[in-house]
Amino acid sequence: MNNVITKYSLFLLVLLSSAGLANATETNKAQPKINHVANSESSSAEISPGQALIGNIESERRPNRDWIWEFDTEPDDIGWALYVDNDLFALRDGDRDYTGGLSLTLSGARATKYWFSLNSALESINDFTGISTLHNQSDRQLHSIETGFTVFTPSNITEIEDQLGDRPFASLLYLSNTRESIDLENDSAWVSSFTIGVLGSKLVEELQTEIHSATGSEEPTGWDNQISDGGELTFRYSIAKQNLFHFNYQGDNHIEVSTTSQASVGYITEASFGMAVRIGEFDTPWYSFRPQFNDYSEKSSSLAGIKKGTDELYFWGGFNLHARLYNSFLQGQFKDTSAAFSSSEIRPLVADAWIGVTKQFTSGWRLSYLLRGQTSELKSELADRSTVWGGFILSKGW
Repeated sequence: MNNVITKYSLFLLVLLSSAGLANATETNKAQPKINHVANSESSSAEISPGQALIGNIESERRPNRDWIWEFDTEPDDIGWALYVDNDLFALRDGDRDYTGGLSLTLSGARATKYWFSLNSALESINDFTGISTLHNQSDRQLHSIETGFTVFTPSNITEIEDQLGDRPFASLLYLSNTRESIDLENDSAWVSSFTIGVLGSKLVEELQTEIHSATGSEEPTGWDNQISDGGELTFRYSIAKQNLFHFNYQGDNHIEVSTTSQASVGYITEASFGMAVRIGEFDTPWYSFRPQFNDYSEKSSSLAGIKKGTDELYFWGGFNLHARLYNSFLQGQFKDTSAAFSSSEIRPLVADAWIGVTKQFTSGWRLSYLLRGQTSELKSELADRSTVWGGFILSKGW
């Protein structure tokens, strides 16, 4: 299993790195210097309307609320992050529901320049929805590109008869671009993402079969009944507003709370609200921490692998509440799928919560572990269950 995931991870890294990440250091050195606007010694201790509710003079001078780079514009290359989710990481016995996923994110202005980048499409949609105006009113702009896959299975992956009425096999291969705009004065950020993917790819079926063969596990049966079997194009567009709600950056141990309101249309159509908190030793900015944006393996992170020359160790947790109108992983799309559920069989309200821990080193390497749980998505007796999975995140700043 580890060998297969490692090979796929390296493939993704080579694919996204091929456009010139080796030039990151030289490119960044060529950027002009800036005058910091949020944390200078002359900044006022008064909290302006729209800023975090609680703060103090010492916290005002912390880097947690500032643009941390010494360049006025976004560096071409900020860093990368590899996300690996699996139910095994939650010490769960067997594949079930969201059973795993893998994604690789590259952050920095170069994410808009790759030949395969979706940034032009994202900007066109942002212009149409009016989100571009909100982005352009902000102080700083950040970008990322991400690719990966997501896998869902029924609780019994070997007996087709026992899968009737259970959650169907489903998968997604995707490519996504994200833009984040930071309002340093008001401690807020607008985030938009556009994703194109393939539902029902045979590649994911073959990958799971190979993993089970390599680990001596039972061979999965029933992938011919997966959602959109054989492949079907899909998309998702999402917008979100993140706010720093509460902070205390005094001393060595800090606390930070942020909220997020989000809406999306596409293979998952929903509106959601979430809150996230982190506690411990950290100096990375509040807008670099966004676990409430994680939808299965899709992370929509614009600050993967942010480099900061300090050791950090912090614990984090949070929750999301979803009002979901459509979920293609359960309801299918345009292709007929016998195992798909109707909208009346889908729970319109879903909640998820998580806890995690992150260790960052002065070299820019960062390692995180998370445990995430989600309430039932289906009313069907056989499929009416909550699910839990774990994940590891490895990232590096350039």
